[in-house]
Amino acid sequence: MAKGYDFDLLKDERIDAYIKPHPLSFLKYYLASIYLIFLAVVLHFLYLKIHELMELKTGFTGFLNLLFGFIPGIDAESLFFLVTFWFILVLSGLLIGVLWVSKAPLIYMVLIALAGTLIEIYSPLPQYLAFMPKATIKIWLLYIFAAAGLLLTEIYRKGHSYFLTNYRIITVKKFIGKEIREIMYDKISDIYVDQGLLGRIFNYGTIIPISESGFGLGEDASLAYLSATTAPGGKSSIGVGFGGKKSASRPRAATYFSLYGVPNPRKVRAIIVNRQLETKEAPILRRIEDLLKEDKEEKGDSQSS
Repeated sequence: MAKGYDFDLLKDERIDAYIKPHPLSFLKYYLASIYLIFLAVVLHFLYLKIHELMELKTGFTGFLNLLFGFIPGIDAESLFFLVTFWFILVLSGLLIGVLWVSKAPLIYMVLIALAGTLIEIYSPLPQYLAFMPKATIKIWLLYIFAAAGLLLTEIYRKGHSYFLTNYRIITVKKFIGKEIREIMYDKISDIYVDQGLLGRIFNYGTIIPISESGFGLGEDASLAYLSATTAPGGKSSIGVGFGGKKSASRPRAATYFSLYGVPNPRKVRAIIVNRQLETKEAPILRRIEDLLKEDKEEKGDSQSS
């Protein structure tokens, strides 16, 4: 195994470039964590407003008691805030999932909402936190998940390593588990380079070496739907739907199936293309060398005779 790496070098193989993703290449994951902080601030403000209205004993108080006062063991204010908490998180997960073309954001948001609900209902507050309303535990949980998200995103980014050798491209991802992909230069049928606005400004982008088999590629498709209806016999209903599908021949690949967010993609692409040319020229040069060798042997035989 190559020293300090997670793979073995072949005979006469050497590493031309060792690349890590640009810090801004995982910006959407950092923004998702920052968005959780924003949600925590908004929800805290919303809770204070709800609590203020409940203290005033207005018609809003009676309305909440009528709608949410039917569950024993939890007051209408806490139940209303819990429902609002779930609604905002699930809706956020749906929207982010549509933008990312992934179901992961919705799953994460549901897990956060579930964790907050279980802690609020079943976990007693420690004595030193007795001053804090129990309903706000969910808000502080958002701050914790946001901080963890920022840390894990950085660990995830640093777990990606890309190697360009004189024979092949090797991508390594180490995060909990380990995944390694390699592709020989002569198996690359096309090279796709993607640079967004920030990528053009800060000089980074994603390079997808497309193999003849198309392994690791996919298409964009997303669909999300949220609806609510009244009891049987009612006429009112609420529905929110999102949908989309991209089936054009635009390649997409996971971060460990591509050179994701690499600095100076133009230079990296040049290295790959030059190695491709060398790989294609090598058989021709060997054939020319064999022909010259045969010609030399024939001339030697004729001179000796």
